[in-house]
Amino acid sequence: MKFTKLTSATLASATVLSILAPTTSAFAATAEGKTADNGGVALPQTDTTKAGISFGDNKPNPNTGFLRLQMVPHVLDFGNHTKFDTAYTTFTADGKNYANPSNDRQASYENGKANQTALLNTQDPALIKANENGDAWATVVDKQVTRTPNKTYDAKTTQASGDWTLSVKANDSLKSASGQELADGQLLFKNMNYGHTQDVFGLTNETQDQSFKDDMANLAKQTPAVDPGTKDVSTLDKTIAVDMSSNDTQHEVAKAATGEGTGANVFGWAPEDIQLVLPAATSVQNAEYTANLTWTLNAVK
Repeated sequence: MKFTKLTSATLASATVLSILAPTTSAFAATAEGKTADNGGVALPQTDTTKAGISFGDNKPNPNTGFLRLQMVPHVLDFGNHTKFDTAYTTFTADGKNYANPSNDRQASYENGKANQTALLNTQDPALIKANENGDAWATVVDKQVTRTPNKTYDAKTTQASGDWTLSVKANDSLKSASGQELADGQLLFKNMNYGHTQDVFGLTNETQDQSFKDDMANLAKQTPAVDPGTKDVSTLDKTIAVDMSSNDTQHEVAKAATGEGTGANVFGWAPEDIQLVLPAATSVQNAEYTANLTWTLNAVK
């Protein structure tokens, strides 16, 4: 009998443990997918974060076309300086007074900013070989060979590459907001580097250039086959002197003959080789002086 009572006690204990065991049912404070349960907006809910970083000037102009001026130096920044020293009248586009570092106050002509002369960053072997990395640059994209012949084109328009000229001129003299003029200044572009690449999209990152590689591959399939014209541009002006006045005229930077220049043509200058030279007699105020340049891409007539 004692044994029987012990067994009954054991069974009762097991029953109690069974009642206390965890259940498999799950509940949430707010059920997902139920609009009413969450006051009108169901769960899950999401939001986004943008993380960004940029390098150099990555905002080309809006030009389009088989032949286009794709990029020019948007700002040439000759810095902010303590004074105008008549013994050191040359300033460079990296914000320095040439050979007179003690006179360099800020790297940008706009006080407190970093130097705004944008430089090219590239991994393209052709452009690296041409020493274009770290240059202020202008780019002409020539895709004329990819133009499908069309009866609506002008009779002078062909599918050949080249036959264009890139030039630059000053629009006006350097002036302050109050109108004071720095007359007779000269802007020098010295020791031009020239690079030529077929990786147009890799350089420009513009959607309009995305099909260029495939378009070039299709040239050999045309009847008759089209000469891609991938020769370098043959006429380059390595040093240009721009007169900073409204009387300035066009200065030729480069000229492509027929059959030259298909792809992206990059003309670059090290910032220290872009120099602003002022006359020793120049009188300056505590002011910012700015002027404008115009770059022009013309078809050779």
